[in-house]
Amino acid sequence: MTAASSSGGRVNYNSGVSLLRSKNLIGRLNRLLRAIHPVLARPDDAWAAARLPPLEFGVYIRMDVRDREHAVRVAQKLLELHPIASDVLVRAALLHDCGKLLRPYIWLERIAVGLVQRPMKTPIRLEGLLHRRYSALEIRLLHPLIGAALIRQAGGFDRVAEIVERHHNPRVYGDADAVIIHDVDELE
Repeated sequence: MTAASSSGGRVNYNSGVSLLRSKNLIGRLNRLLRAIHPVLARPDDAWAAARLPPLEFGVYIRMDVRDREHAVRVAQKLLELHPIASDVLVRAALLHDCGKLLRPYIWLERIAVGLVQRPMKTPIRLEGLLHRRYSALEIRLLHPLIGAALIRQAGGFDRVAEIVERHHNPRVYGDADAVIIHDVDELE
């Protein structure tokens, strides 16, 4: 029986959405296990090295092993969904969470601040962005800006930094590449 015939001639997309949600839930549970047990994380650093120029790879390799694994999965999912994605977009996918490297990975902290979905209401001072300590919440909210600053400081490509900077609020910037990174990141 087809979806159309089972719903009186109308296409029923609910079963497909439910399947996607359950796959996403399974993926999130697997990611939680790797967050708790970093030995389970196995980033494909060779795959990333083949796609990042040395200066950007230097930023990538400083990321926690769990963030690197996530970054590779996002970049690979990007290529699965957009096979002709530009090298710049793949590089941005690999570096999209690099701003988190300024704070040690504490899994319970990550889960707690991951529940926060609102933007900061206080003004952001960009001077000294890389030369201070951040709370877990600040990292959650500011990691796109911090990541972009890290990429620029390392001598990385400015467009890669720009996409990283915009990936949490891409529609505000009207940046189609950042929208793609955001959407693929949400799937992972």
